[in-house]
Amino acid sequence: MFLVSSAMSTSSKKKMNKLHEEQQTLEKLSNIQLNEEQINSSSNKKSRKKNNKKKKRDDSDDGDELRADEVEVEGEDEDEEEEGGEEVEKAVEIMAKTTKKKSESGGGIMSDESFFNLLISEPTKNAIKDIGFTYMTQIQARSIPPLLEGKDVLGAARTGSGKTLAFLIPAVEMLYHVHFTPRNGAGVIIICPTRELAIQTHVVAKDLLKHHSQTLRLVIGGAARRTEAERLAKGVNLLVGTPGRLLDHLQNTKGLVYKNLKYHQQGGSPRSVVIMWRGMC
Repeated sequence: MFLVSSAMSTSSKKKMNKLHEEQQTLEKLSNIQLNEEQINSSSNKKSRKKNNKKKKRDDSDDGDELRADEVEVEGEDEDEEEEGGEEVEKAVEIMAKTTKKKSESGGGIMSDESFFNLLISEPTKNAIKDIGFTYMTQIQARSIPPLLEGKDVLGAARTGSGKTLAFLIPAVEMLYHVHFTPRNGAGVIIICPTRELAIQTHVVAKDLLKHHSQTLRLVIGGAARRTEAERLAKGVNLLVGTPGRLLDHLQNTKGLVYKNLKYHQQGGSPRSVVIMWRGMC
């Protein structure tokens, strides 16, 4: 800054004011240039600091003024670097938390047990391979082996954990090993509380039966009952349906055969073929 005495003449004051304005303009231009260089390259900022320090030592007349300006600029640079560092640290923390949640989600569902280590038929293995699965989820690894042994299982797991495939694989294997054909009628009935769940179960069952000869049908409310009855009369081994429509067909569709829901295993012990309830969870 310039200190102008009141004892000066008007012309002298005007000259000094003009000089002062020119210097302010030059300072503004240098500040704009400094900001542009700061944005373009951090290395240029460092070299600029060194040059300003050297210039500060050489200019004795305006030394105090330059030092004040440099301290202010350096302080701004440090503030910007600190703010940028804090933003980066926050972003890294957010990404780390997100990745951790994803890994925990996947890690909590999946197991290290392979489908292909199960004692299941080749058609089922080929179907699983076509679907694209290799490793079982936790609910699958814990429920499929006892179901294949003929044990009763009550399982619960969160949405998307693979429960549908967990009970369908043993059901399909059971039909395969007792050589169910369409004329034998229904060997497995899966009851779903909603049409959406029934359709979902039917889609998975269709993929799983891709290499099998057993038949599959879906009966749900809102669909054409006559068409369903005609298909059921042709023979169905695995039947998926909602309670109301299923009860309607069991009571009124003469072509639906379900007397073979009980059969004898090769060992000779009687056993009921699975009647499954597909819950909402």
